[in-house]
Amino acid sequence: MTVTILSNALFTKTQQRVLGLLYGAPGKRFYTNEIVRIAAVGRGTVTRELVKLTEAEVLTVSAERNQKHYQANPDCLIYAELVKIAGKLFEVEIPKPKKVVKAKPKAAQKPVEKSNVIDERKLEEAKSVITKKASKPENESRINITVDDEGQMGFF
Repeated sequence: MTVTILSNALFTKTQQRVLGLLYGAPGKRFYTNEIVRIAAVGRGTVTRELVKLTEAEVLTVSAERNQKHYQANPDCLIYAELVKIAGKLFEVEIPKPKKVVKAKPKAAQKPVEKSNVIDERKLEEAKSVITKKASKPENESRINITVDDEGQMGFF
């Protein structure tokens, strides 16, 4: 309880989350979208805080392609103290990288041999259907529909 009161008195929620993330893992770099996602605070708020902390030389920033990567500045005057404070006051869970599991290549799997053999059960079913159709009585009633030249239908 005292930790929460102390951290809230000294730092804003955004500062706690940004500093907790970057000084909780001082050797790791995080890009802006990653910080926004982990901090769970609005993008504008996080961006303003990152600019302010970079200008104060608490953080370092490096550009890589179209992303900015932020890191705890080891040359900061209070670097060691911020690492300790982050460990004691800020509760930020740093996600671990997901394990990538590679699928086995299809060539490693045993190929399925195709067979030209017809399934006996399916063959018997087909024969019984043909036999039933052929064995229909001749006197079975049928309806024939015809259409004459004028488009009139007739049933016979």
